[in-house]
Amino acid sequence: MFTDYANYDFDPQGFAPWYKTLVWSIQIVGPTAARLLIFASFFFAGIFLKGISERCEFLNERQSQITVLTFLILPFNAARVSLMVLLYTFSYFVFFMAWYLFIRFKTRKIPAISLILFFISFGMHSLLLFYFLPVLHKFFLSKPKKLRDLVLYAWANFVIFVLPVLYWVVRSIFWPEELVYHSVGLSRLSGTASFVLLSVLVLFLTFFMQRRAFAVKQSLQIIFVGILCLFFGIFAYVVLGFFPADWSFFPKYIETFLGRSDWYSRHQTLQPLGAALLIVGVIGLLPKYLKKFTKQIQALVLAACVVFNVGFGFEYVVDHSKQKEVISVLKEEGESESGSNYQFVDQSSLLNARGRAYRERDWQGLIWLAYGVESMQASRVETMCESPKDARLVLIQGPETHWEALKNWVSDGDMGFKVTVDDSPGACKPEMVTSEKVSGAIPILFYFTGAKG
Repeated sequence: MFTDYANYDFDPQGFAPWYKTLVWSIQIVGPTAARLLIFASFFFAGIFLKGISERCEFLNERQSQITVLTFLILPFNAARVSLMVLLYTFSYFVFFMAWYLFIRFKTRKIPAISLILFFISFGMHSLLLFYFLPVLHKFFLSKPKKLRDLVLYAWANFVIFVLPVLYWVVRSIFWPEELVYHSVGLSRLSGTASFVLLSVLVLFLTFFMQRRAFAVKQSLQIIFVGILCLFFGIFAYVVLGFFPADWSFFPKYIETFLGRSDWYSRHQTLQPLGAALLIVGVIGLLPKYLKKFTKQIQALVLAACVVFNVGFGFEYVVDHSKQKEVISVLKEEGESESGSNYQFVDQSSLLNARGRAYRERDWQGLIWLAYGVESMQASRVETMCESPKDARLVLIQGPETHWEALKNWVSDGDMGFKVTVDDSPGACKPEMVTSEKVSGAIPILFYFTGAKG
């Protein structure tokens, strides 16, 4: 399936041309090595962040360490396990490397290299706005004293400020999108007015408070920068409609973060930095009688992140177990003699990782792994009991909860999935298709109780 993905035509969606080179390179090393590279990319982004945070005067050494650790293990973007988000992972890594070079070195060549890296990272379009964080960081390192200093800095570093615009112009000329995929218009921008106003109000209040509250000034500065990072990291997704611009933003945000959000947690790829700073800043506001427990509270936050990551990871293990069982049974049964039509009926969809839906390409990928690419290309897949009646039925049944799957795994070494293949005409019955769904914002502990909504 990865080979088929490498041949996919990305041009209509306006992706940068180096995306094809990236996919081609990863195709050579294989999907296993690709996943190791994904892990390494996020890890080294944290290493670069450590160097970046050391140039932030509002963070002491301990706060810098906790920020980086929290940044690395916050359970945002579980979708990074998918090879379909390779471009975003690559761009994420390149962006933080560019930021590190941008603010750590003063020679002429290094900043020029960092700008090239920033330009490459813009293949992930939400980084076009996030880019102004390192620009602001660089500006404040110059010790400005007046607003006039910003004007002079912008004039002296004109290329730095127009780099996102330059990328968008180059993209519109050399690799424009043919489909409305990442298109931004005035109507979309105007629809975010309330979200922007609320964000600006929160930022203004935080800024005003840190100017007045000297006792907790540093913590409020960290919170201010954290909120700023959260805004720059999510605004592009609000503009494109992935998050609503009204009060329903907050439940949607929590659902995407911790709930059954399919692959859409990728829309929060840029949230860990702001969230980590916000957590560190809020802990700094603890009253005096709790100050002595600061390290324990920090450890508790990190432990909670680990629990969520382990829980989400186990969901993917369960999902993978189901896929292996489907492939094994298909191989055992052999290819159907009646044709290449398949009707997949999954009665264990409650156990899909992060509540994800299986697309047609997912089912075809299982056929490919069982019978080869030619059989996959010739196959037609349905998930409802409709025509054609001569289709092969693949019925998938399994445990009701992740907790039950875990107990089966521990006791029997098998999670308890059962796959039935039936080539009889009309074997698929409408009553086989279940419509159970799990509420999007259910906390992780409820995944193991089978709570439904």
